[in-house]
Amino acid sequence: MGWKIPAIKDDIKPTRRLNVLASILDDRLREKLREELGATYSPQAHANASMAFDYGNLSAMSLGKPEDAEKVSRIIVEMGAELAEKGATADELDRALKPILSNLEKTLRDNSYWLGTVMAQSQEHPHRLDWARGRDSDYASIKLEEINALAAEYLGNENAARITITPNDPTEGTE
Repeated sequence: MGWKIPAIKDDIKPTRRLNVLASILDDRLREKLREELGATYSPQAHANASMAFDYGNLSAMSLGKPEDAEKVSRIIVEMGAELAEKGATADELDRALKPILSNLEKTLRDNSYWLGTVMAQSQEHPHRLDWARGRDSDYASIKLEEINALAAEYLGNENAARITITPNDPTEGTE
């Protein structure tokens, strides 16, 4: 399942908030799929916004049994629509932000963050340096209202594209 989101321009803040929204959707999907299907499905939701091209997507997916594909797909659609309509809770925002904020501290001591994220293309895109300077405080300032506004704007069914992939013969390869 994918929902169209904007590309990254000069302002990284919307993309950061969409990453948090994806984390909330990821958590909801994990809970719902385990509850409904009684299996340890491993759904994933993430936001991908391009800096080079004019597109982005927030996608959600899960691997599973072919016979469950339609049900899993339906649950993903429902969870996106529910977030769009009702929004997230303060507890969900807190659970999404805590690991992100913890990881931010670690990346400050990691050369790959500085070289691959901050310095890469910073001569061509000097605003990337400002993104790094304000990153931690920006994530810490994210409000529930911002997340819910983005959910309402992007996660509705009218903005969704649904793809289900199953094998031609569901029994093939099971012997």
